[in-house]
Amino acid sequence: MTWRIPRTLCLAALCACAGGGKDAGVDLTKPVTGAEASNAAIAYNKALQEKKSENFIEATRLFEYVRTNFPYSQYSAMAELGVADMSFDREDWGAAATQFQDFVKSHPSHPKADYAAYRAGMAYFQDRPSDFFLLPPSYEKDQGPVRQALEALNRFVNGYPKSEYIPKAKALISDCRELLAAHERYVAEFYVKNEQWKGAAQRYMTLADTYGDLRDGTMHGESLWNAANAWQKANDPGDERADPARTGAANAGHRDAAIAPGTAAAQARAHSSGRLIVVRSCQCCGLRPPPGSGPSPEPPANAPWGEHGRPTEGAGRPRQRALPAR
Repeated sequence: MTWRIPRTLCLAALCACAGGGKDAGVDLTKPVTGAEASNAAIAYNKALQEKKSENFIEATRLFEYVRTNFPYSQYSAMAELGVADMSFDREDWGAAATQFQDFVKSHPSHPKADYAAYRAGMAYFQDRPSDFFLLPPSYEKDQGPVRQALEALNRFVNGYPKSEYIPKAKALISDCRELLAAHERYVAEFYVKNEQWKGAAQRYMTLADTYGDLRDGTMHGESLWNAANAWQKANDPGDERADPARTGAANAGHRDAAIAPGTAAAQARAHSSGRLIVVRSCQCCGLRPPPGSGPSPEPPANAPWGEHGRPTEGAGRPRQRALPAR
């Protein structure tokens, strides 16, 4: 739940106190009297005035009255949308999201249906975990509201491609994906710290497949490389604490070719998808194919270093000369 302490406390005090303030003592069940009681338009316009004055409870009461007492009026649907807006303004994100979605289901062809669909996504997004300084970082918490926001916003974009809210929705979609990628990376690193290599590899593969386009595409190669390292350790229990120099900056060339055939990243991709990719072991970093992958094919003549995971004659590192006989 997003932390908005001052406003929340003010609203709570507003509802609780018996005197003072425009909304004090307002009863939602109190019958509407006067001209508003017999005319939907007058009652609806009065609700709009109360909303503009931020008398949210009185506005909600009038919207509810119009919705229930004039169900066949053109103002009934607008009043239903007004109730959802009031929940949003009171920062009751869960209720607002549900009410906006109910409006879209009940009135799919309404001129304001795109507005309601967009606001449903916004309500879920506002309900995301906070970064309040006394609490753990938001990426360590449950991302359920963010996932719901992403789903709602994607439905909106697909259902109303010509809506005026499309640019804002796409910006929110990008924010949601960044938050979910940060959480996925946190979980992967947690598995790495606890030496749960298969779990880490699968999380890194999810990062590559689902969020690989983030950071101008660099997340894809980086995640595949991390997945390859995790798969290597998962398949070689005796080498789980291998020297970092074998898979560190000294092998940056492999990192740049993380998705090329015959690399460790392709090896990780084969594990994740269930498809068999046969690669040779790399002499510079020690990465090798999983057990049972079968014999590796012989490289073609004059193959460059790294194409098949090892140097070939006449390419790459110089061949070591045999020592002369004593």
